[in-house]
Amino acid sequence: MRFVSGVYGPYSPYRIENGFVFTSGQIGAVKGKTSLDIKDQVEQALHNLKSVLEEAGTGLEHVVKTTVFLTDMQYYADMNEVYSAVFENVGAAPARSAVAVRELPRVADHDLLVEIEAVATLPELV
Repeated sequence: MRFVSGVYGPYSPYRIENGFVFTSGQIGAVKGKTSLDIKDQVEQALHNLKSVLEEAGTGLEHVVKTTVFLTDMQYYADMNEVYSAVFENVGAAPARSAVAVRELPRVADHDLLVEIEAVATLPELV
């Protein structure tokens, strides 16, 4: 697993405001692989989220809220399995919303199934 760097549009990977880190949505695309299943995409999106948070000076253990966007709620159980395993390893799970969206942008020849954004606190302010 590696962090897929680079931004696919006119936005920042994260912003820090009033002691909180707000991330842009992280996707599960991997260069060179075009057909990842939902579990692989969730795992990669969470890995990317972890990398963005670390770049901002925080980590998954400081996430207070996530929003998960799924292109179909049939993916909910598989997403939840991977998501739960990741957050069980860092302590208390954050508050979360999961919503179905009609579609996500097609990026670098990937059919995206999931996007995850987060709000985290900075550790020095906790």
